[in-house]
Order: sequence, then C-alpha cells, then structure tokens
Amino acid sequence: MSLSSDRETPLDGLRRRIDELDAELHKCLIERAQISVGIAAARLAGGATGVSFQPDHEAEVIRNVVERHEGSLPLTTVEHLWRELISASLTLQGEFTLHLDGSADLLGMLDLARFYFGFSSDLLPGADAADVVGSVAASECDLGLIALEDRAELPWWRGLSTDGAEVIARLPFLVLDDRPADMPALVISRAVAENVQRDTLVYDARWSGALPGDLMSEGLEVVSFHRSASGVDALLAVSADMSEDEIFAACAEAGAEPDVLRMIGGYSAPIDVEGDADEDFDTALAEG
Repeated sequence: MSLSSDRETPLDGLRRRIDELDAELHKCLIERAQISVGIAAARLAGGATGVSFQPDHEAEVIRNVVERHEGSLPLTTVEHLWRELISASLTLQGEFTLHLDGSADLLGMLDLARFYFGFSSDLLPGADAADVVGSVAASECDLGLIALEDRAELPWWRGLSTDGAEVIARLPFLVLDDRPADMPALVISRAVAENVQRDTLVYDARWSGALPGDLMSEGLEVVSFHRSASGVDALLAVSADMSEDEIFAACAEAGAEPDVLRMIGGYSAPIDVEGDADEDFDTALAEG
C-alpha cells in the first residue's frame, strides 16, 4: 500500500478547514444566542415587556454587512443569514406574530416574510392591508407586512398613527437586480423604541382635489395613492430633515398644499447597491 494514500491532499486540507470554520461559526452562534437571552433578562428586570424592535439598529447591522462584504458569496445570502439571526434573537425576547397582507400575492408575501423574519416566526394572513393595520394596532408587540402598490384599492394608511400602528421599515432593504424576495412592502409595528433614528419619514397626505404634479422633484416620494370622488389620498416618503412647513411649501410649489398631513412612521432608507442612485448610500457609509 502506498504511503502517499495516508497523506492529506490539498482537497482534504480545504475540507478540513471548512469543518474547523463550521465549528467556530457554531460556537459564535451559541454565544450570540446566550447574549440575546441576557439582553432579554436585563430588559425584563428593568420592567420592559414584549419584544423590542430596533429597526434602525437592524438597518445599521446590514449596512455594515454590505460594507464588509467581498468575494463570490452572494450578498443576498449573507443578508438572509443576518436577518435570520436577528429574527431568532427577537424570538428569544418573547413571542410575536407577523400579520400578512392577504390582498397581495401570497407566494411573494411568504417569500418576503421568510427571507426577512425567518422560519421560526409565527405568520398570520389578514384579509387585506387595513385588516393588518387593525390587528397590529390592537396587539402589544406584533408586526405587519403590507405590500406596496402604486395605486391602492383603499387608503389603508389612514389607520396608522404614531401612537398606534406605524411604519417602521421598507422592504426590500438591499436593492439589487434579480434578487429574491423582491416584493415592495412596508413593515408596521407599535412596539418601537422611542429613540429610534429614521432618515425617512412617512406621511398620510390628503387633497380634496387632484394630486399635485411633480412632487418627486420637490423631494417628496409618492409611495402609494388612492383616488376617490372626494379627492386623493397619498402615502408620502420624505427626508427626515424636512419639516412639516417645508413639506407644505414643497407641495404648494408642485401645485397644491394637502388638506391633511399626518406623520405615520418612518424607516431607514433602503440601500441601492448596484444602481446609479447610490450617492446617498455612499455618503451614509462615509459619514459612519
């Protein structure tokens, strides 16, 4: 028998190194889970109850992942792994249900829910977006996932408020060509820390007449709108740097001030990883 058969080949060495890395990763995951349990215990000792959603911190985690990432491993694979870890950590703090918009494409909604909230989250389909808003508003710490349509059948966002259910995130967070789980959607919740930082605010805006013309050129994005005989309801996304007075002025410049303007939440701006509109993302990374 040849002695060379007992020697480790380069392929054997690579496989052994993968086994070593797997063991290290598993050890880190166990330690991470133990720390999450400790955080949950500390919150309970401090009088906090339920799950503490921190969408700004979660967004910063993913931003750091993007900044560190290199090599051939798909970025969305890494994003999903981190989202799974974040969701698993949240479930260690307590139980919560993710209410799904039943009026949206079911398969797309399930893909989105599992990609961002993992396979251990409890999912509950609602009748439509308004039903999801009502369920989350009546809960202590549940989340809602609502599909975004350019033209909504109903102005479901009228049921949102900063002291009830409000917008806390916009998906997908990483904007990539041909990515999985690419259904545009908003996440709503009523259990968000008071000091959460948002770079985009969301408003319920209503006009008794027609929607003003080019709001985008004034820095206002119409995320969704509903037209009826009495006028137009719009869901607006606006930079957190703009005051309400500035929003009214921008609407007036575009054609007409809204009759109603209510803030109904906000989110960390999604990252356009591949597109030409990466200037905001590059600036955010440069600033820290």
